[in-house]
This record gives sequence, structure tokens and C-alpha cells, in this order.
Amino acid sequence: MNSKVQFRMFTIFDLDKVEDYLHEMYLKGWKFKSNRFGFFYFEQCQPDDVVYCVWNTSYLRKNEVDLQSIKDRRWEFVENCSYTVFRKATCDVDLNDQSFMDNRLRWAGVKSGFRTATVSISGGLVVCMSLFRESLSRSFFIIFALYALMITYLIYSFYRLRRKYLLD
Repeated sequence: MNSKVQFRMFTIFDLDKVEDYLHEMYLKGWKFKSNRFGFFYFEQCQPDDVVYCVWNTSYLRKNEVDLQSIKDRRWEFVENCSYTVFRKATCDVDLNDQSFMDNRLRWAGVKSGFRTATVSISGGLVVCMSLFRESLSRSFFIIFALYALMITYLIYSFYRLRRKYLLD
């Protein structure tokens, strides 16, 4: 059986983009197998319309979402790394699955990730500011610019996902 590896970088705020990417690859005849450090591993298969659900693993653990109940709904468990991936044929998705795919539940997962990211970025920024308190060197400005980019991306992602999950 043929296999394929592609490198793609997604953040914890791009789980919806991961779902779209995996769906697109399945339509092209490539079934997702695993992901390690941005490398997506695929096996060749018959093209089909498949729905992928990608969840932040820490959110599922924190809210005690029972993986067995998801599997009982006939969702195929694919992988559990920094995010958990499930898939199911589009024709098999029914009303019971809508609660698992609900936008309000997804928004709660996104908010949880935002809280964690905000605390991490803020903590790192405080440490950076305290280390370079005395001298404003070139490295300080480079690090500060990187933090500014991260904060900008965080704000952009927040509003993009809020629009997607709350206004649909």
C-alpha cells in the first residue's frame, strides 16, 4: 500500500483547518494515519467523503469527555497526540453526532486553549522584560517582535474562531 508524508504546521487555534485539510486529503484518496512534529502520514485509500473531528486533547481530558462514548457512536479513533482525531463517513453522521460536533462545545474548547496560551505568552513576556530590564539590545527587540507576532496571531485567531463558532 502506498504511503505519503506531508509537512504542515498548525497551531492549537487551527484545529478547524486541520479538519479541512484531512477531509481534503481523504477526498484525494489519502487516509490520515498519524502526525508527528508537523509531518502528516497518510495511506492511500479509496476517495470518500469523510468527516474529521479534531479536539484539543487537554480539553477532552479536563472535561472528562469519555472516549468510549465517542467510539460507541461509531466514530473511528485515529490518533491521540497534542490533539485527538476522530473520523466518520459523512453518510453515517446522524443527530446524535451533532452534540459531539456542536459549535458551542467547540467554542468552549477554544476558550480553554486561549486561556492557556494567554497565560503562557504573558509569562514569557514578563520573563523577557525582566531579563532585558537593564539593556535594550538587538536580541531584546527581536524577542519582543516575536512576542508581538504571537499576541497578534492570538487576537486574530480569537476573533476568527468566535465568528466561526458563535455566529454560525
